[in-house]
Amino acid sequence: MKIKDLKYAGLLLACAATPAFAQNVCEVDRTLTIVSATDEGLYEETHGPENTIDGNLDPDSRWSSESQGGPRTLVLDLGAQQTLTALDIAWYKGDTRKSTFSVETSTDGETYVETIAQRQTAGDTLDFERFEAGGVDAQFVRLTGVGNESNNWNSIVEIAAIGCGEEVDAPAQPVLTERRGQGMFGLDPNKAPGANFDLTGWYVTTPADDDGNDRADSVYENELAAGWVDDRYFFTDPATGGMVFRSTPAGAKTSANTNYTRTELRGMLRAGDYSIETRIDGGYPNLNNWVFSSAPESAQAAAGGVDGVMRATLAVNQVTRQGRDYQVGRVIIGQIHAKDDEPIRLYYRKLPQNKYGSIYYAHEPATGREQWVELIGTRADFAPNPDDGIALDEVFSYEIEVTGEPEGDQIIPMLHVKIIRDDGTEVVAEPLDMRDSGFSIEDEFMFFKAGAYSQNNSSPDPERDFDRVTFFALDYSHDAPPAGDGVEPVVVEAAAPTPAVAGTVFNDSFADGVRDGGEDEMDTNWWQTTNSAALEFAPNVLGLVSGGSGRGLRTTFDPQMLSVGQTVQASFTFTTPDTIGEDRDSAFRIGLYDTLGRAELNGDLSASSSNPQPAYDGLPGYMIDFDIGLSDAAAANIDIRRHTEDTQGRLLGTTKGYQHLAGGGEPYAFEPNQTYTGTIALTVLENGVEVVGSLSQDGTVLTEFAHLDEGSDVNTIGMLAFHVNSKTFGSSKDRETPDNGIDFSNVTVEVLE
Repeated sequence: MKIKDLKYAGLLLACAATPAFAQNVCEVDRTLTIVSATDEGLYEETHGPENTIDGNLDPDSRWSSESQGGPRTLVLDLGAQQTLTALDIAWYKGDTRKSTFSVETSTDGETYVETIAQRQTAGDTLDFERFEAGGVDAQFVRLTGVGNESNNWNSIVEIAAIGCGEEVDAPAQPVLTERRGQGMFGLDPNKAPGANFDLTGWYVTTPADDDGNDRADSVYENELAAGWVDDRYFFTDPATGGMVFRSTPAGAKTSANTNYTRTELRGMLRAGDYSIETRIDGGYPNLNNWVFSSAPESAQAAAGGVDGVMRATLAVNQVTRQGRDYQVGRVIIGQIHAKDDEPIRLYYRKLPQNKYGSIYYAHEPATGREQWVELIGTRADFAPNPDDGIALDEVFSYEIEVTGEPEGDQIIPMLHVKIIRDDGTEVVAEPLDMRDSGFSIEDEFMFFKAGAYSQNNSSPDPERDFDRVTFFALDYSHDAPPAGDGVEPVVVEAAAPTPAVAGTVFNDSFADGVRDGGEDEMDTNWWQTTNSAALEFAPNVLGLVSGGSGRGLRTTFDPQMLSVGQTVQASFTFTTPDTIGEDRDSAFRIGLYDTLGRAELNGDLSASSSNPQPAYDGLPGYMIDFDIGLSDAAAANIDIRRHTEDTQGRLLGTTKGYQHLAGGGEPYAFEPNQTYTGTIALTVLENGVEVVGSLSQDGTVLTEFAHLDEGSDVNTIGMLAFHVNSKTFGSSKDRETPDNGIDFSNVTVEVLE
């Protein structure tokens, strides 16, 4: 018998008798329809989220998802905005253990508010347990679980939403969540590290010397991200899907001055743009490296980022057990490396006689003596077993961050280090003041490193006595440097929006061949949105240099606050190069946005997957995108997407952070060396915003598609942006070379009545 047919029989009738507090009063509570239950895709085997709303109280029909160093979420969609007064939940093994969870609700699926603070279940019943929700307005309900008394599993047999509101029909077929990788943290044991992790901002060095040059081999960003593996040193763990770093003391070293071997990633802010050097001779910062915010402004302007944080989740699987006493059992798992020195080397060390390992770090300044800081246990060669230590194969996380803290008229560089245990407890080191460390100078730069950097070169059995570390999550980010790429753009303050008036906002044909608008009052300023040389200027041409690299550009203008019936339209005429990419889905993107008064948007702001730009987050606006060279030519259409509050920091560099609204229009194809005109237009209507995209050639419309985003309140636009993915238009990513992207001959923004 299905519980949907007996909602207020037996147990549910008893639940309904429980008094409720309410912000919005329901005269009569009823069981609300839940049209879908979804999660992150990390559920166990056949125990998917849809089982929680199938009306079946059989324990085998449940949702189960294990917290692996983080919470797990179950999202319910009520199909329409309703008044939610309570949740009735039947927990798996709810009579023998208490589960810990919290609940948030949302009316739009984007902004959530806490509705039920984190709490435990009663732990004494298999029946429905009621949890009051207070009569909140909600369409989406997000339950967050962090495990139970016995283990890290979050398991619910059935869930019912109680309240009142409009009638909603249940779908004929359940909405199913696609299951992600079979390993830990959603990683796929059958994929290379480059498919499980974003490695576009790293290169890897291993102890191999396959080219016979007596130096450790390195593999750079593009090859690494494309799926490179080495079964000896760098590969995917077949059980967990983690990224394995194995370093044997017998291998090759990186230089004659290095005593130890490593399998280690090195941060590369250039993200595969090989036209940017790894480092500049003499040790000056460039776009591939970062600096402290205490460095001179000129150094910050030349760098690819300022300050930074690296976060990792990992387990140390093996350390050396033989060799000299001071070397046994130690491996470096994370670093900030400077030109010559190391602001931090983070160590894990487990001695053979101990059950647990210690964690500590070294701060090697450019000037002064090396400092050591112990976080868990000690670094002593004959240390006793640290009772609070970390065992081999135990999952934990670390966070290494540099921030600049004002002190009078100075910025003080501070090093912050944190260890997060699998149970959520944290070990936080005292912030380390680096003002006297010698790194806040013109000719200094930084980069992150992570992996297994062996610190034992004396083992008598190096092939079997080695270090192995598995990473389950790894990322880094930086603040944006000041604007500047060798050309001094004109930077204007952000203007307050004023009511739009019909007419031309700007009409730039690039006649003067400069980026800052020149003397023509109808021209505009152009900025880069990627950390590479995206702009190329010549008389009557603005080039978007994107042949072999995903790059973008944008312009800001006086914000146009539209009234109902007004339209802001951007039109752009461009010529394609000799080479057109194949199967580049949604690869040419155009967006219109509200700048929200952010003055920093009036200048170059680089962004990449490894260097997100917070100034791009949450800007109200829309994107249209075009498909390039699809093998199924009939599938080429125009997609329309709305920018969300998601914090991707990429603007147009990814479709993540956008809600796909609709797609359509007649099929089309881009041909080499042809001129096209595209448009994106936003019209404010009483019931929302209509978004229209089109593509024309020689006055003939090739395709056009429109969609009404009902309920949208976007009405102010002050920025236009373009982005082209790599290998889409052209074959070269270098300036002043043929076949390196598209050339704009005119871009116009106007307000229409």
